[in-house]
Amino acid sequence: MTDFLGAVITFTAGIGIATLNYYISKYFLEKNPDKFAMTTVVKQIFNVGYLVAVYMFGDFLPFKLSYLLIGAVLGITLPMFIYTRKLLKLNESKRVETREKEGESDG
Repeated sequence: MTDFLGAVITFTAGIGIATLNYYISKYFLEKNPDKFAMTTVVKQIFNVGYLVAVYMFGDFLPFKLSYLLIGAVLGITLPMFIYTRKLLKLNESKRVETREKEGESDG
């Protein structure tokens, strides 16, 4: 039962990492869409850094490492589906705004 608690803790922290990645992406998509591709590198550094940290510090915690890693991976991955959908909607609304502005300047 205590191993499951470790998975829940790392799952929750993984959700925090995924949320941080979402806000980084959202900021660049709204403010500077030309540099949006660069966010991929930053987001991967956070993702991999978190997984490496869980792996490295897992031996010092009273939980089994496999539970910690499974919780961390699911915590990063599952919210990504929701956040990706939100970013796609935001990107589509930006495209519509851009088309409307281009149409106004042509007419």
